[in-house]
Amino acid sequence: MSISGSTQNVRNILCNISKKIIEEIESGKKKKEVADSFKIPFSSLSTILKQKEAILNTTDAQSSRKKRRLSEFPRIEQCLFTWFNQVRQQNFPVSGILIKEKAKSYTEMFGISGFNASDGWLSNFKKRHNLVFKNICGESASVDEDICNDWQMKLQDLLCEYDPKNVFNADETGLFFKCLPDRTLTFKNEKCHGGKLSKERVTLLFAVNMDGSEKLRPLFIGKSAKPRCFKNVKSLPVTYKNNKKSWMTTKLWNEWLETLNNDMRKQHRKIIIFVDNCAAHNNPPTLSNVRIEFLPANTTSKLQPLDQGIIKNFKLLYRKEIVSEFLACLDNNDSPKVTVLTAIIISHKAWNNVTTQTIQNCFRKCGFVKTIDNEEEEFPITLEVDTQHNTLSTVLNDQLTFEDYVAIDDDLAVCGSLTDDEIFASFNNEEGYDEENDEEESPEDPIVNSKEAKLGLRAVLSYLQRHDIDDNVFSSILNLDNTIDKVNSSSCKQSKKSDFFKK
Repeated sequence: MSISGSTQNVRNILCNISKKIIEEIESGKKKKEVADSFKIPFSSLSTILKQKEAILNTTDAQSSRKKRRLSEFPRIEQCLFTWFNQVRQQNFPVSGILIKEKAKSYTEMFGISGFNASDGWLSNFKKRHNLVFKNICGESASVDEDICNDWQMKLQDLLCEYDPKNVFNADETGLFFKCLPDRTLTFKNEKCHGGKLSKERVTLLFAVNMDGSEKLRPLFIGKSAKPRCFKNVKSLPVTYKNNKKSWMTTKLWNEWLETLNNDMRKQHRKIIIFVDNCAAHNNPPTLSNVRIEFLPANTTSKLQPLDQGIIKNFKLLYRKEIVSEFLACLDNNDSPKVTVLTAIIISHKAWNNVTTQTIQNCFRKCGFVKTIDNEEEEFPITLEVDTQHNTLSTVLNDQLTFEDYVAIDDDLAVCGSLTDDEIFASFNNEEGYDEENDEEESPEDPIVNSKEAKLGLRAVLSYLQRHDIDDNVFSSILNLDNTIDKVNSSSCKQSKKSDFFKK
C-alpha cells in the first residue's frame, strides 16, 4: 500500500489506524486476531498499546491542530464540559440538543451576549474536547466475574513494564473525624452529601505502591480554609486542602497528580497508578512521568487494593486512637474534643502504622502479581483489634460493636456532582471556600517554648528508659532534641534581626 501526500497527512492516517487498532482491542478482540486483521507484526501492536494514551490524546490534538479554533467563550465551555463529564459519569444519555440548551443557560448566568449555540459551534465544541456521542448500555451494580478475569490478564501485561515499587494504587475515603464512640448511631449509614454533618467529615486521598515500600503523603480535604486549631501551626504531616463539601474535586485531583508528576520527574522515575473512575478522576492533565490506568467500572470492591483492607486497617487504627483519647478525657473528667488538627496527627500515625505485609497482601489479592497461579492462594488481611473490645464496652451501648464503630463512614461520599451554581462559581473567580468559623469553639493549644519542649522530651526519655526499647528509639529522640535546638537557634537569629530593624 502506497501513501501519498504531505507528512502531516501520513501522520493523520497512521494516527487513525492506530486508534482503530486500540478500539478493536478494547472491544474485547484478541491481540492475535487484531494483528492479523491489520496485517501488522505482533511487536508493532504491542508498541501501539504501550503508546495508547499518547495516541488517543497528544497525537490527536497535534494532528488536527490546524483545523481547531479556540473557543470565543471559554468560560461557558469550561462549565459545559464539567457538567458533561458529571452527567456521563452518572450514565445519563447526552444529546447535541441538550448540550445546546445547557450552553444557553450558562450564557444567561454569565450575562454574556453574542453567543449562538449553533450546529457549527456544537461541532467545534465536540472537536475541542474530543467528544463522541455513543449509545449507553446499562451497567450492573454487581461485580462481573468475567470482567475481573479479563482485567487480571490485562494487568499482567501492564505489570511487566514496571517494577513493583513503581506500581501504585490511589483511592479516597471519607472520614467522620469527630465521631466519638458514644455518637456512632448518629453517623451510621450516613452518606453525607452536605448539611450539618459536613462539618464532621473530611476526605483523605491515600496512595501506596505494590511492594509497600512507599506511602505517599496523604491529601487531607477539610471544609475550612483556616481552622482555628491551625493558629501558630506552620507544618503539617499531610497536604491540607479545603472546599465547601470537604470532598475530592477534579481541580484538587489534577493538582495532586501534577505535584506527583513533578516529584517523579525529579527522581527520574516513571510510575503507573491505578484508580477508579469516579467523577473527579475523569479529566486528568497531560503527565510525563505518571501513567493513569482506570480500573473497570463496578469492580473496585474486588480489584482495588486499597479497598481490600488497607483503608479498613487505617480506620481501625484511627478509631483506636480516638478511643484512647476519649477514655483519657473520661479519666480526667474532661470533655472530649477532636479538632481538624487532632484528626491530622492521628491520621498520620494510623497511616504510617498500616503494615507492609498488609499492603502486599491486599495487592496480591487483587491480582497484582507477576504471574497468575492456577491454584487460588489465600492472602490474610490482618486487623489488629487486641484489647479494644473490652475497653469499648464502657462507652458503647449494647447495639454497637467495635466493627460498627470502625465502619460508620464506609458509605460516605468522597466526590459528587456539582450544581449549576457551583460549576458557575468555580469558573467565575469564586472558587474556594474560605470560611474560617465553621469549626466549633475550642481552646487553643498553649504555645510551648523550647525549654518546655526539651523538658517534655526528657520526660518521654525517662519513661522509655524504664522499658525494653530498641536503640533506634534513642536515635529518634536525639534527632528530636537536635531539631528543637535548630529551631530555637533559628528563632533567636530571626528575633535579633527584627530587634535590629526596630532600633
